[in-house]
Amino acid sequence: METFLQIVFSYPTVVYSVLLAVLVVYWLVAMLGLIDLEMVDGWLGADVQIADAVDAVDGNGMAGMMAKFGLAGLPMMIVLTALVLTAWVFSYYADYLLLRHLPGGVLRLLTGTVAMVAAFVAATPVTGLLLRPVRMLYDRLRPEPPRSLLGMAGVVRSPVVDATQGIAGVEDGGAGLVLQVRTEAAGRFKRGDRVVLIEYLEADNAYRVVGEDEFRGP
Repeated sequence: METFLQIVFSYPTVVYSVLLAVLVVYWLVAMLGLIDLEMVDGWLGADVQIADAVDAVDGNGMAGMMAKFGLAGLPMMIVLTALVLTAWVFSYYADYLLLRHLPGGVLRLLTGTVAMVAAFVAATPVTGLLLRPVRMLYDRLRPEPPRSLLGMAGVVRSPVVDATQGIAGVEDGGAGLVLQVRTEAAGRFKRGDRVVLIEYLEADNAYRVVGEDEFRGP
């Protein structure tokens, strides 16, 4: 036990020990519901699931490197926790088998630094292998992206449709949708007219529409 504690609190393993302690506190606080599990992802940018950022960068970027080692597709905190824990194990055994037998001083410091970096490098592909089953489960549980409604036809339900108001019902194969619709051609549509959604207006949470006959063409 004494040897274990000496290694845990000695350089370089102590670096990973501190990181691991911070992560343990994070998960304990998250389990109590005091913070959002994806809060850190929000700090690092919109939806930093290493996952979907991969398509936005080249293969030499951080996201590309993570994807290469099978770490894409999971929330950052899950990947970070597994990565630090694996690096801690490698660092611990490097110290136990080699570093603690070296004399102190500059040589011990340099060797420890090399071991710390090597532990992280070695932990990256190993973490990818360990998290592969978790990633498969996560992908299976992830909800499907919403289907685009553009190009779908609907029926105007409001008395008028203009640039500021209008409602249309759209049959989506289920219970149907009632959507806000807009058009620049004021007075063009009345209740019962058939329209087609051609553009989503995010600011208004509405859809720009044209007449179904206009959309279909002659």
